[in-house]
Amino acid sequence: MATTTSKEVKISLKVMVHKEKNKVIFAEADSSFVDTLFSIMTLPMATIVRLSKKYSDGNSKALASLKTLHQGLVDFPTSYLSAEESKFMMLNPRTSSYDLRRKLKLNVDDTEPMKFFTCPNNYCNYYCKQFSLVNFVKCGCGNLMSRDNNYNVGVSGDDGGVFVPNLTTFIVTDDLCVKPNTSDVSIQLIRDLGFAACQLEERSIDIGRKEILILVNAALLYKYPLTYLVFHNVQPIEGSVSPKLGTLNLTGNEKDTNLKTMMLKLSLQKSTSKFLFAEAEEDFVDFLFGFLEIPLGTLIGKLMNGSTSSMCMNNLFASISNMDVGRWIKSQHLKDMLIQPMLEWKYVSANQLFPLNVSKSFSYSIYTLKDPRVEQRFLKSHGTKFMLTDDLVVTPLSSISVIAMLNKLKVPLIDVEQHAVSIGIEQGLKILMASLKSNTALTDALLGEILENKKRYGV
Repeated sequence: MATTTSKEVKISLKVMVHKEKNKVIFAEADSSFVDTLFSIMTLPMATIVRLSKKYSDGNSKALASLKTLHQGLVDFPTSYLSAEESKFMMLNPRTSSYDLRRKLKLNVDDTEPMKFFTCPNNYCNYYCKQFSLVNFVKCGCGNLMSRDNNYNVGVSGDDGGVFVPNLTTFIVTDDLCVKPNTSDVSIQLIRDLGFAACQLEERSIDIGRKEILILVNAALLYKYPLTYLVFHNVQPIEGSVSPKLGTLNLTGNEKDTNLKTMMLKLSLQKSTSKFLFAEAEEDFVDFLFGFLEIPLGTLIGKLMNGSTSSMCMNNLFASISNMDVGRWIKSQHLKDMLIQPMLEWKYVSANQLFPLNVSKSFSYSIYTLKDPRVEQRFLKSHGTKFMLTDDLVVTPLSSISVIAMLNKLKVPLIDVEQHAVSIGIEQGLKILMASLKSNTALTDALLGEILENKKRYGV
């Protein structure tokens, strides 16, 4: 199968709709569409956010705080980072399925293949055996690692489908349950909704990269994302549910990480209990930027046990988890790629509280990737303070900017109160989940607990 990097690639999708209600009952999809839909689970959040900003329909609520967090990292001063290449690696995380996704008929990820740069000094190369992903990094000898090795993995195909077998077809419900295509499944769906066959009609729509991203954004917010995609003029129904923070299944090393906490100082307006801003140190900012490297499948499965605030994403993840290997998913290895995606390079910050599946090694030929971290962190530890807005914009703390913000909000200094909050994995998960659908992530995740403590202890 040839690579499909063209933005013009389209997949035809048949949908069964109710003629009068303007509602999608289900879609009948071939392996190409289901492959693409399943592949979303392997994408890091940084990639989903970047693609959503580029190709979506401008929905302002989906991924709201993650989008501003992403932009904050784009604008973040490199002087606070451990190395020049740190920002590139934080903005461009990859999972081990990257090359496999390039075989998809419709690959939504337009990320360019990696480049491999080494030191032009052959003597140095012989001893240090390191490579970089960018050409502006200095080698230990002082030279720029600028030798382009022009390495590119081929994308020759196999027998058809990538994750699911070729020539198989599936039923995709309006809330993204994916099931094998059988007559009893479709008939039961129509019966459950109380519709008659005469009320329904078949339509065909063309699905490209933009449509897939619109579908993903809608799935994070609404109960019926396929209806939203097909009928934009229909008022969407909110699909958020209360996420359940279950107990994570952690290994020994992960349990040690899980015990870590960091402090966040929240400033509230005393008279209204409204969030104003937060003050954080490097460890929390490093952790926060780490949200962007988390693959969607890891977020839904390992971190949230299949119970996020998005019912549709939960349904999609459960569909993959419940599919038989060999019959509907080609191999256990491919199934694991979808529900337990693995980051391709092993350099994760020590401030990353969440347990992520990371490749044990990542190499190019005889070379190993240069570690951009200092003391296993992406941000320098200089005691710098940072200011965070409610939608996770991160900037270096400035007393002048704080006073200017309070003046703009017309909040007198006497009406400001501060609360220290300990952030562990549970609080981190709440912030992460809120960032998927809200532009008030810190308020949604932390304010309730603060106000409850104020009421309980009278502080």
